[in-house]
Amino acid sequence: MADAPTPAGFGRCAECAYRDTGTPMICRDCARQTKEGLAPSRCGVCDLPYTLGKKTCGNPVCNWPDRFFMRNYSIAMRSGALERAITWYKYEGKKGWAQIFARVLVGQLEAEREEFSAFDLIVASPSFTGAGADRNWNHTQLVLERAAQIAPEWPFDLAEPAAIVKTASTEPMVKARTWKQRIMVAEGSLRESLRVTTPARVRGKRILVYDDVFTDGQTLNEVGRALARAGAKSVCGITLARQPWRQ
Repeated sequence: MADAPTPAGFGRCAECAYRDTGTPMICRDCARQTKEGLAPSRCGVCDLPYTLGKKTCGNPVCNWPDRFFMRNYSIAMRSGALERAITWYKYEGKKGWAQIFARVLVGQLEAEREEFSAFDLIVASPSFTGAGADRNWNHTQLVLERAAQIAPEWPFDLAEPAAIVKTASTEPMVKARTWKQRIMVAEGSLRESLRVTTPARVRGKRILVYDDVFTDGQTLNEVGRALARAGAKSVCGITLARQPWRQ
């Protein structure tokens, strides 16, 4: 409508006219208005912007012949208000953002319904919450729970235990600064910690894995590996943000 108010802008959600009554699409479109949007010319696997004049991706994972995920769908780049909101939620425990992120996620699913309706199960990227964990609550699963309340028609994994879990604390990828360090974490402690709880739930299924940030895909690749070994037909990821990654 012509007289409809303008959204307050992502990061100012508490004062937005659509906070309680807006559609997920409004939140998704608002979140995409970050300082650095998805580039029109980018990798079809990881959304990394192509170097000017090139059509090949500089992210090594995208070129692995034995990669365990098909692609990752990012909603926006990790910058601006979206980056701050993820930090507030994930590291400062401001759990109210789970509702907003859930609306952003559902908005993306609905905007690309033809693409995402092909998936049989939407799972959270596993987060460990036991002794030694960075946080005692599951930040990815909480977003899926809120999303299921908004749009129960989507196949969110709400089972207890979840289809795939993390059984131990591992070094956070954000602290692994080099490619070699990230490989060691991914193929070492992370791989050992992942467990598919009930293989029958994923066998022959097309799985979509939700996470907050995609950097180079090593976490998603290990989750995909565990799911594939349990019989999953295919694995893709969907994330709120794609980390700007400089070659």
